[in-house]
Amino acid sequence: MSDPISAILDAHDAPRTRNDSLGMLLTLAGEDRPRLGAVLLQALERRSPSSTFLDTALDLLPDEVVAPVCADAWRRYRDGERGELLTSVLEFASYQAPYTLQGDWEALLEVAIEDDIQLAAQVWQALPPPLAADWAHRLTEADDDRELERAKALLLAAQPETHAAARGYLADWSDLDAEVWAHWAGLADGPRLRRLHGQQPLHLRFGSKQHRAQVAEEPGWRKRIWRLHPSWNGGQVQHAGHMGGPLDAVCGSCHAPLQRLLQTNAVALEEGAAGSITLGLCLDCCGWEDPPVRFYRHDADGVPSCHPSQYREVPINPTDSGDLMLAEVGLAAMDSHRWQQQDWGQSNHRQNLSRVGGAPSWVQSAHYPACVDCGEQMPFVMQLDSTLPTTNEGMLLWGSGGMLYSFWCGKCRVSGHFWQCT
Repeated sequence: MSDPISAILDAHDAPRTRNDSLGMLLTLAGEDRPRLGAVLLQALERRSPSSTFLDTALDLLPDEVVAPVCADAWRRYRDGERGELLTSVLEFASYQAPYTLQGDWEALLEVAIEDDIQLAAQVWQALPPPLAADWAHRLTEADDDRELERAKALLLAAQPETHAAARGYLADWSDLDAEVWAHWAGLADGPRLRRLHGQQPLHLRFGSKQHRAQVAEEPGWRKRIWRLHPSWNGGQVQHAGHMGGPLDAVCGSCHAPLQRLLQTNAVALEEGAAGSITLGLCLDCCGWEDPPVRFYRHDADGVPSCHPSQYREVPINPTDSGDLMLAEVGLAAMDSHRWQQQDWGQSNHRQNLSRVGGAPSWVQSAHYPACVDCGEQMPFVMQLDSTLPTTNEGMLLWGSGGMLYSFWCGKCRVSGHFWQCT
């Protein structure tokens, strides 16, 4: 009789029985989660086909076995092995365990050159300054476009001393927009680099009524994943908050009441801030009306009102999306640094991506809007995934299963919001 791990992979590796492996994996995750690491190590050894089932096993790995799995994949890649499962593990490592890839920087650059491997920006942020200086010098002496990946890596490394050399190389040898690459690194481009997001996100802990609505139409296997996944249930709550319901302020386009996205302690959005902050939005006009970014000024109590530049005297009549469900929520700090960055595509609706602070999970290209008042690029403060229930028994989809991004200019007390979808 085969052991449980071999049985899972035997079922997974045969197309006829592959679907059976998900239930087996989730049962193992519920009974003995550390053994998921052995499943993945054996899958790498067997060169099992890549699948969303093994991606689920990666997501559910306990923290203590993440490093051995990622280190094994990285060793195999450097030894010349290639494969779809190996690619998935390396991409996973770049988000959740970048330290396992850092060290052999030339090999990491080779990974970046391979178009089918998408690494998180954060893997480059530990690039040693002397090596970054050497790479920058190579860029200044280059006379062709063969160093393009090295230049992009330097931009993502976000080191002020080498940023200009990388930016100049892009201008000379490519049609890539340096500001976009700076935004991928979470930086305001220009003579003075400025961070546009924090490092420590706070994941939303939804209220019980919200959660029941969220899982009502989900298949049983997804409910099991959400129960097991740390981004939905782990960590320690740092701040309380309120979501849902109309505000007194009205939309500048349709004149309907704004909806409360989140009301919480201002310090959750801006370090050193005091009092309360309320982020609000018109659910019907954001993303459908020009301009796509909706701006609001906030009074001394943190309450938003439509920015005067976006007020219409004659209101439009959009489709009614319903009100956001009223709920008390929590903002939770995870117990490890593993979930500092999350990728929208890699999540595949398994991870909780609704969070305050940290780095955005871009659906499309990275973009930090400029404040409508001062013109400076606005720091990112919150994203809300398409898992928000409404009072009409619907679910807010941000286009078609997309993501809402919120930004905050503390100097002007202005918030800005837009969404992206596929």
